[in-house]
Amino acid sequence: MSKSQLQLAIAIGNTRIRAAIFNCDRQLIAEYAYTHDQLQTLEAKLAEKDFERIAIASVVPHIVTCWHGLEQTQIVTNADIPLQGLYATMGVDRALAAFGAGETYGYPVLVIDAGTALSLTGIDANKKLVGGAIVAGLRSQFICLQQNTAALPDLPIPETLPNRWATDTVSAIQGGVAQILLAGLQAYIDDWRSQFPDSKVIITGGDGEHLVKWGLQADMIDQHLIFLGMMTLP
Repeated sequence: MSKSQLQLAIAIGNTRIRAAIFNCDRQLIAEYAYTHDQLQTLEAKLAEKDFERIAIASVVPHIVTCWHGLEQTQIVTNADIPLQGLYATMGVDRALAAFGAGETYGYPVLVIDAGTALSLTGIDANKKLVGGAIVAGLRSQFICLQQNTAALPDLPIPETLPNRWATDTVSAIQGGVAQILLAGLQAYIDDWRSQFPDSKVIITGGDGEHLVKWGLQADMIDQHLIFLGMMTLP
């Protein structure tokens, strides 16, 4: 396969820059993830590759890569995504993940993106936005408590679901964040399924596996929804 058949998708999120390389059949063949300050490392790693098509979706406008401005580069906006009802301030990452999920697994679909911010995005059978919600992500909630209090520690995300009723500070923080977030998400899922019983519920984002381990009743995890959305754009 010649280099010119490769396609590059870049997702610039609030915390990381992710890149995925697809072949001419739109099959994923390589994936990378770096922090914002490691952008030059990513650019150097891919410097010798020639891409026929490049798609970039960003929620951090001031980050500019070496691929911005190239003739074959598309800077994806909501106007490019064939979903109905997207509002002006909706994050392009949410819209692309929902589009990728619907085109891959079928509509209607509910996407839970468990990243720095945790979002829910519901699309109906007519490819129209039903609505959604945004809260601080799982890791962000722990960081917020540590940064905005004088005595509370910075804690890791627990591997197993903590008990609801804790008798020490560490367990109280871990249990409170995990149990309240899990219960809230499950309530959203239950309401969605009451309206769209045939819908898939798909989790993406770095903290998604924790939520599933804790018992969130989703159908699957797919960490490539935003890339699938970019590769499926008309």
